[in-house]
Amino acid sequence: KQLFSAMEGRVTTLYVESMAFPAEDVAECYEIIAGSVRSNHALERLTWFGNRIPSDDQADLFIESIIDNRSITNLDLDFCFHQSEANGCRALVTLMTCGRPFESIHFGGNGLSGIDDVAAALATNPQLGELYLDENELNDRDAELIAHALKHNTNLLGLHLRGNDITSAGFERLRNALYDPSSLNAMESCNHT
Repeated sequence: KQLFSAMEGRVTTLYVESMAFPAEDVAECYEIIAGSVRSNHALERLTWFGNRIPSDDQADLFIESIIDNRSITNLDLDFCFHQSEANGCRALVTLMTCGRPFESIHFGGNGLSGIDDVAAALATNPQLGELYLDENELNDRDAELIAHALKHNTNLLGLHLRGNDITSAGFERLRNALYDPSSLNAMESCNHT
């Protein structure tokens, strides 16, 4: 608690990796962390790597504190939701649809499945520069959903999908969403950002 309050207003980058909280203290720990994240307006980059978020309640508290702190523009939440009771897709959708800009969101290794809501959020054209969805067990169906969303998104500059289960057919759908030279009509319907 003292460490987080000492950082407020001074720390621009916070990197926390593989921290485990005792089960009986986890709610209090997340309240302290969320309070600090919310009030540290010098914080521009938050990396919360490999810290398993145990429930939707803690995820909601943490995500809301990130959204409330408008100085955070780069966010890394890799390996926080996989094998967790917290819904990673819901947390990512909340971040993407909150109405505030992010330069980048890293959301790799979170075992995302059934990304219909994530793709729908991406189609709303959020103020997001880069989205990292590496190592999330995404497949060709997910690639098709993302491809459809990209046709409506003109803000996203980078999409990272390394280490997923997407085959060449899935990557072809993604490519055609960005550039399809097969006809003038096809070219017109592509995302040309």
